[in-house]
Amino acid sequence: MARNKRIDFLAELTKGYDTVLDIGTDHGLVLKKAFEKGYIKKAIASDLREEPLNQAKANLEEYPVSFVLSDGFKKIKMDFDLAIIAGMGAYLITEILKDAPKDKIFILQANDKQEILRSYLNDSNFEIVDEFVIHDKFYYVMIIVRAGQMSLLEDDLYLGPKLKYKPEAKPYYQHKIKQYQKIINHVDEDRQKELLKLIKIYSML
Repeated sequence: MARNKRIDFLAELTKGYDTVLDIGTDHGLVLKKAFEKGYIKKAIASDLREEPLNQAKANLEEYPVSFVLSDGFKKIKMDFDLAIIAGMGAYLITEILKDAPKDKIFILQANDKQEILRSYLNDSNFEIVDEFVIHDKFYYVMIIVRAGQMSLLEDDLYLGPKLKYKPEAKPYYQHKIKQYQKIINHVDEDRQKELLKLIKIYSML
């Protein structure tokens, strides 16, 4: 199987945690990698649909994993130290977090609209502990959060309060600028103003 930098990086972030819950586990690949590397001892694999959960069971049958058919956290009764919610849209992740226990650590990886996710975290008593970005055909932003307080500025919603200080974020920001520049002359005036604002934000660093 070809190396998947996103899977590898998510798995590496589980280091130091005993029991990991993977919400929307799909095929269980993050947990599989984490077990292979010896990062974790136990896991809970959860998915809303039976088919991917059964696939995860096949991939993780040799490891100490509990499998739960659940919509987010709603049917998770077992204890865990860390939860992964990755590979989904920002709006879906915010909905899932509404049922999340407040005494855990969370690794979040939204496929879009990082500003929506950060805004929700800011308004919902979460604190961003760290942020990362990797490139593997696409850019993937990972956010580690816990219960807490923060007051993000508007720029932070887009740049990331931790990510903006990391050199690896620069190519990601430049990529965003190029995306917006490519479409700015093909949208209406209101959208153009919005894109100009975003280009200015991503050009700050």
